[in-house]
Amino acid sequence: MTIELWHRPWALVDMRRRHRQVLAPGAVVIDANCRAPLWLYSPQQHNAFDSAAGIGEPVEGFSPTNPGRSLLHLPLPLRRSQSLAVHVAGGIVKIGWPTGPERPPSTFEPQTEEELAAHQLMLRAEAVWDRLNDVETALADPARLWQELRRRWTEKDEDIPPRMDLIVRHAITLSRTLDELDRAPRRILRRVHQQVPVSRVQELDRRAMTWLVRQPGDTLAERAGDRQRVLAVAREENFDTLENRVLRSYAELAWHVARDYLERNASRRHTSRASKVREFERRCKRLARDLADRGVRLAEPGMTPNFVLQQNPRYHAIWNAWQELRDRERVLDELWRWQARSWEEFCALAVMVALVGVPGARLISSAPVSFLDEQRRGSWIAHDNPLAVFHLPQQRIVVEVRYRMANPTARLRDFAAPIWIRIGRVGDAEAFLENVAVWPVWDISGGAVDDEAEEVAQILPLGRLAGALVLRPAIFGGSAVSREATKVLTATIGTEGTALSDGVAAVTRFLSSLITAEAG
Repeated sequence: MTIELWHRPWALVDMRRRHRQVLAPGAVVIDANCRAPLWLYSPQQHNAFDSAAGIGEPVEGFSPTNPGRSLLHLPLPLRRSQSLAVHVAGGIVKIGWPTGPERPPSTFEPQTEEELAAHQLMLRAEAVWDRLNDVETALADPARLWQELRRRWTEKDEDIPPRMDLIVRHAITLSRTLDELDRAPRRILRRVHQQVPVSRVQELDRRAMTWLVRQPGDTLAERAGDRQRVLAVAREENFDTLENRVLRSYAELAWHVARDYLERNASRRHTSRASKVREFERRCKRLARDLADRGVRLAEPGMTPNFVLQQNPRYHAIWNAWQELRDRERVLDELWRWQARSWEEFCALAVMVALVGVPGARLISSAPVSFLDEQRRGSWIAHDNPLAVFHLPQQRIVVEVRYRMANPTARLRDFAAPIWIRIGRVGDAEAFLENVAVWPVWDISGGAVDDEAEEVAQILPLGRLAGALVLRPAIFGGSAVSREATKVLTATIGTEGTALSDGVAAVTRFLSSLITAEAG
């Protein structure tokens, strides 16, 4: 059985086989300069995966051409030590990425360039999640979903408040609670034996009396010696209780979650939500350090709450908030593993936002869209197909957007594009025969790839395609860039600010030019 590792989704139609690697038994090491996610291709149904490493996600619409073949998205491992085991003819292949990024712990401060790169990649995954959550906000008025989404993505960031994240809710509801617990954390008095001045002795137990009678002298003053101290029972304050360990663990985690939120929304730092989170970050940071100075350790994950955590209103609120942030960490684990699929979904929304901005385009039909309560391997949006239909009356053109089609036409399946734009002429019997492929290509480092537009232009005639789009992430903190070849645009898109609006604008201009060309 021949199994291949792909580095581009169009690898099957690339006659030069630049992005296909036949797997043989042994170890496969992913190159440090890999500029795309990974796909696993088999001409036959193939499900022999190591369950510990994760199972691939089928690419929708690829298999119907040949029900026996399969193409799977591969997840990004959380740790470099993790590998994917695949059964091939003659043995097992272990696919590893020893130079790939590791999922950074949320309470970790990046120190090296490598750690900073992983931190930035996590911020990008969270920012994509934020943009997908904009759909949930825009769905307040389903009839204007795409117009509202375009407004949120293309207007100046400072005009729109950042997402109402979990940490924002905590900042609103828990700030006073943290201040009160910081001023007076719960403590216990522990009985200890210490050398105490005679004038301050309050209690002697058997051990103290035994010590005292063994000292030389006849009177108490003589037995107390030159320092006039005796061994006695003392009460010592101890803050290292289970509830305070949970409090410190929450403060540490909330501090870093708030920091990430502010980094992702740096351009909206003057909004009231950002101000609340900034103040909450300072509170949590101060509280975590105060508790550490008092000798409070961190709570162990999976511990059972005690009576105070269950019954004390303040500590119970902190316990619930800590559980919410820990649940969020599990969501981020999945988001990290499947960020290539989240990027794909983000790009589908970007195409819709771009088409809304095409001059003269009128949205005449839109599929029902819903935001899921839980992600499905990086995917948060549920929808029907076609996703939307636009009419351009002046050009007498109809544009249809389809995303993750279950059964595309035989001519298009081999291209493995998750997004298709279909262009037809009103009143033309041959309408809807012009197709534009859209390939979202996630990339660790972000940025454009040299000669990629020319490479894609070479494969368009194989499917008689009217054009193609390749959408990559912008470099972290960088601007959107675009490159064109014949009927092909490769563009980078940011997740906020001008990198987002400029990237969408480039896609709008490209689609406008294609539509104008089709209108003749």
